[in-house]
Amino acid sequence: MSVLKTRVSISEVEDFLKKHFSTDIKNIEILKGGEISQAFSFEDVAGNYVIKVRKVRKRFRKKNPFDKEIIISDVVKKYKLDILVPEIIKHGSFKEIGSEKFIYCISEKSPGTFVHLFNNEKTTLVDNNLVESLYKIHLCDITNTKGFGNWDKWGKARFRSMQEYILDVIKQQEIYTNERFSTGIFEKDLYIQGSERIKQLVKFCSPKRYLVHADYGYDNVLANKEGKITAIYDWEHSIYGDFVYDIAWIDFWGFREENTYSNLYCKKFRDSERLDFDNYDQRLLCYKLYIGMTAAGFFSESNQEDKYLQAKQRVLSLLIF
Repeated sequence: MSVLKTRVSISEVEDFLKKHFSTDIKNIEILKGGEISQAFSFEDVAGNYVIKVRKVRKRFRKKNPFDKEIIISDVVKKYKLDILVPEIIKHGSFKEIGSEKFIYCISEKSPGTFVHLFNNEKTTLVDNNLVESLYKIHLCDITNTKGFGNWDKWGKARFRSMQEYILDVIKQQEIYTNERFSTGIFEKDLYIQGSERIKQLVKFCSPKRYLVHADYGYDNVLANKEGKITAIYDWEHSIYGDFVYDIAWIDFWGFREENTYSNLYCKKFRDSERLDFDNYDQRLLCYKLYIGMTAAGFFSESNQEDKYLQAKQRVLSLLIF
């Protein structure tokens, strides 16, 4: 398990909920998934909910990791957008212990199963619905926002292009990995090979801006028994930028055959006037390598050697293209 994973007990969550939410709390269960936040489902007389608790790392103490999820929930509700984001009910400070700060967020609990668990006759239907829901995200109107990369609560991102955003992250990763090269498991040769190839491909990034979830699929999207998407969670890493990043993400973490989603998305929506498909293959490769490199860095920092080795092998397999 990640050394960065938030750890709180069921009894601690139950006490908190009874004090700050409802005295009729029952059926609290730990939910699997997530590399940093810890999530629990629970019930009260009004319905079913999910509470996520997140320890804020020291260098991010001034930020609320749930800000984007709160904003997206509010925007979807206000403008009645066709995006299945659970409504945020309550959020705030969970506890503080010395220099450690814990933040919580409570949302409605949607029915369904994580999409990566569908391995039956419903698979094709789930896959189609998955890319169609992603398409709706990419069509969101963000003309009143600015920039590329991570956006803030005012709808602003600080980079002038997707290329600039990607290259900045790679540069920052080099700063952090200098220490990892000597004390962690991140191998310098891997960083050099991956980052050089990304620098060659980044020129193909689209100059157009879209709303990008940037953590789509796997254990962040639910579907019901019929394969219909019921909820899209975890918008913390959302960016403004190239929509192809989302497609690269679900292909990279691959609970289907390689390029299942990139081929399906392209087949369905290539004729859309709203989307830019120029240099599609080069952009996919660029973002897959970028995702692999940042994943390798994270798994190194969080001391997850098995996952680091998986990310490493994935990057190496992509470098042959």
